[in-house]
Amino acid sequence: MLIDVGDLRRPGARDGGRGNERKFTGRDSRLEIELQGDLFVFTEVRVEGQATNVGGKIYVKGGIEATAGMTCSCCLALFTIPVTTCFEETYYDSDGVDQGDPDDAGRIYSGEKIDLRDVIIESLVLVMPMKPVCRQGCQGLCPSCGANLNTDPCNCSPRAPDPRLAGLGEYLKNMQD
Repeated sequence: MLIDVGDLRRPGARDGGRGNERKFTGRDSRLEIELQGDLFVFTEVRVEGQATNVGGKIYVKGGIEATAGMTCSCCLALFTIPVTTCFEETYYDSDGVDQGDPDDAGRIYSGEKIDLRDVIIESLVLVMPMKPVCRQGCQGLCPSCGANLNTDPCNCSPRAPDPRLAGLGEYLKNMQD
């Protein structure tokens, strides 16, 4: 998503446009993000916010709403969840940035447009659950036959407990008594 900041940089007063603000909104019907071999698909992505000239820099603050397509980590079912997050970033004009100056820590833009794609992607990835689950209490898959225990009956015989965990079983039994 690109936002036009050319009007923010134009001098409205004698200070080079400092304090100029501009609201922005944007929509994307589908955004795909590949991260470490996993593909995250976001639909109905809506971004809105405000860009402000803060004296040689553009401060951008906004919010993101989307629907995320996920795979349950227990039963492998596909499901969607609503995602809401926010972002803040300072952008520096590439013409006025000293690359070695630690005070200029931020993102660089050139021309009259700022591309928010990287900030949007980072914000969405940061709010994704580490272990997505389709619903609370998901029973997962049968370890023997692979049946989805939420929807399919499983006729597998119960597996004998691992003898290496017998001590833990006794401990838990004593804790309940």
